[in-house]
This record gives sequence, C-alpha cells and structure tokens, in this order.
Amino acid sequence: MKTTLNLRDDLVRRAKARAALRGQPLARYVEEGLERCLLQDEARSTHAAAWIDKLPGVPAAAAIELEQKFSATTFRQIDPEMWQ
Repeated sequence: MKTTLNLRDDLVRRAKARAALRGQPLARYVEEGLERCLLQDEARSTHAAAWIDKLPGVPAAAAIELEQKFSATTFRQIDPEMWQ
C-alpha cells in the first residue's frame, strides 16, 4: 500500500543512510521499525492487562485507565538500578 507521511528531514536522512548500510530500500527499513514498535506496544499492553486482571476489586473503568497509562508512549519503565 502506498501512503504519504510527513517526516522530519533529518530523520529521513538518517533512515535512508541506515537502510543503505543494510542494503535494503527505505520502505522496508521503515516497515521493520514500525513492526518492532507495534510488537513492543502490544507486548507492553498484554503484560499490563494480565497484571491488572490479577488485581482484586479493581473496577473495570479503573483497569481501562491503568492500561491506557501503561500503553502510553510517555510511560517510563522502571530502571532496575533505581531499586538497588
């Protein structure tokens, strides 16, 4: 499928260079990056949903809100060094 994206010039230049180093077209390089990002988000969402389901007495609305917050790009994972 063809689509048009508005991307920053510097980002496109860097992506083109990386794709060239790997010997692949820019479109394939972007597909791989998008796939990786989606898999990461889906894994995080699935993990959060499984954890939330185990919490006793959490109302459905609160569980949905928690899952949205965990899935947000602004959600920061815990740094293991922070807990040492």
